[in-house]
Amino acid sequence: MMMIARDADYNDVLNAVKGCNVVVFTCNTCARLCNNIGGSEAAARLSYKLKEDGVTVSSPISVSAACLMSKVRPKIRDIPDDTEKIIALTCDTGAICIEIASQKNVLAPLVTLGSGFVDEDGSLIITSSPDMRMPVTLENAAKEKGMMTDPFV
Repeated sequence: MMMIARDADYNDVLNAVKGCNVVVFTCNTCARLCNNIGGSEAAARLSYKLKEDGVTVSSPISVSAACLMSKVRPKIRDIPDDTEKIIALTCDTGAICIEIASQKNVLAPLVTLGSGFVDEDGSLIITSSPDMRMPVTLENAAKEKGMMTDPFV
């Protein structure tokens, strides 16, 4: 699975989408398993908070795996035509799939730090990253890069 952190905070996301019609699109696999940084519940919370702050947000969209175009393409028809930005709560590859399939502007506030696994104790372990020792916990890898491993809201 992909180990994902975020390099933005809520206000960064809010400022990037103010005045736009937005959809939050998420993955229910890696992004959800990485401390619920993504997934249906995180997308719903982010959508709700953005609406509270005056952003026009359509219903969130989730797929089981955003890195599989066969999962993403069928969901594209759920994106309203007037959508100006899609917030991708996915790995980097998922964000690219969404952008290609939708032909819309995609904001990708999450960063893929490498592949890894969930240990028996629930720890998220990164096993491959070009610039880090292996293995390392997701929390330590994110901290080293100044990133966060929790949901936006």
